[in-house]
Amino acid sequence: MTSKQRNTSSRAAKMRRQAKARGARSTRTPSPKLASLSESLKAFEQACAVGYLSAIHPDGHVQQLSFDRIRDHFNAAFAADGESPLAPDELATLLAADLREGEMAMRTDGVWAVHESYFATSEV
Repeated sequence: MTSKQRNTSSRAAKMRRQAKARGARSTRTPSPKLASLSESLKAFEQACAVGYLSAIHPDGHVQQLSFDRIRDHFNAAFAADGESPLAPDELATLLAADLREGEMAMRTDGVWAVHESYFATSEV
């Protein structure tokens, strides 16, 4: 193998590593230590009773995310599509489905990882 071939191969390997790292950064993983589904469902029921989740914000700090704020997010998206707003009991059903499908998860420290759009505020 010549020096030029080695450099090309090395450069290609470096580009593959960089692309892989970019891909890993672009997909936000909540935590390697996630609570079991049964623990998460119990905690979700308790969170519904209090009205908020302690969730990890996209910038990394933990914030109380109210169900009203999440409902507003869904209602804004539904209104943009010309659909009617959520009924009060529909939100828990949608979020429980997200939990079962892995779209949201509870870490073992009790902090929830949710979609970052839930933190978005409606523009008036």
